[in-house]
Amino acid sequence: MLQFDILTRLPDVLAWLPWLIPLGLALSAFRVIQRIRFTKQRGADGEAQVGRVLEQLFRQVRHDLILPNGRGGLTQLDHVALTPAGLLVVETKNYRGTILGHAKDVTWTQALGGKRYCFQNPLRQNHAHLNAVEALGLGVPVMGRVVFTSAASFPQGLPDGVSQLHKLRDDLASLRRGRAPAAIAIAWRTLLTQARTDRKARRAHRRGLRARFGWDRRARTAFVLLLLAAVSAGGVWWSQGVLLSDAVASVQSALLTGSAILHR
Repeated sequence: MLQFDILTRLPDVLAWLPWLIPLGLALSAFRVIQRIRFTKQRGADGEAQVGRVLEQLFRQVRHDLILPNGRGGLTQLDHVALTPAGLLVVETKNYRGTILGHAKDVTWTQALGGKRYCFQNPLRQNHAHLNAVEALGLGVPVMGRVVFTSAASFPQGLPDGVSQLHKLRDDLASLRRGRAPAAIAIAWRTLLTQARTDRKARRAHRRGLRARFGWDRRARTAFVLLLLAAVSAGGVWWSQGVLLSDAVASVQSALLTGSAILHR
């Protein structure tokens, strides 16, 4: 009786098995998406940490500004501060592990968990931000600084222009002396009038990044996995309605026949 009950339920079991393929693909895609979100959140957390310190050091600080890059596109600045010495443009990196790189290298390396990952030299990245500010023709000094949170280590030493968060106050001490001249204050106000923070500008900036560097590798992977999951789900749906039902019936008939023979 138990054997017969199992055989009668076999079509339902077999009908669900093909769905494991699109389900597995979808779960893999969502795991990739979770890693993307984690990376973005980690970056946002690092910017928040650096932003709080900058606000303690300088009276006027702005975060996450979009500016024309001087070449017909847009660029995004993590932080800009008004200092007595000029305008300070800061790029934040919230990376863990060991960071290897020199000022003139095109890419730097992050060693983490036995693996190595290359990323754009942040000094070169921030230099493009400085060029965007200078292209506004403000007529005042524009300085740059790359800040890593304290989660990273630099066994080869910190390149010039790079700070770690716990040393940032000391590294920027010279920029805090005195009061900002009128020309720098005027340049600051002009910069803010040129900066954008609206969603349309952010979307345009992301489109520019995709046009220049292509889609993020993990985003491409997630998209392909979701596409395969959708295609395979559609295939399973169609096959179950047209082909799979006949196959299940044949298997069930064969098993019932074999069971009957064994019990003769």
